[in-house]
Amino acid sequence: MSAPRFSTDVHPLTDLKLHASALVNQAVRERRPVLLTRRGRGVAVLLDLAEYERLADTASFVAAVREGAAAAGAGDLHPHAKALEILDTLG
Repeated sequence: MSAPRFSTDVHPLTDLKLHASALVNQAVRERRPVLLTRRGRGVAVLLDLAEYERLADTASFVAAVREGAAAAGAGDLHPHAKALEILDTLG
């Protein structure tokens, strides 16, 4: 995802009400988030679906790594053979 350009990617919420299709097209075409504001303050972000899914997958992966690191730090570990069995069930 490219960083938003404040000159073109920031819109008041009214623009979404009036030009929803154009803003969605912009998010998809430019592969950058569209930032929506209300009274000059950011309230929402419009993202391309593929970009949203990528961000969600990354967040899930990071959470799983943190969970595993915390378990390892607490000594909650499986022997190698058991770990391989668990991995085999995941496909």
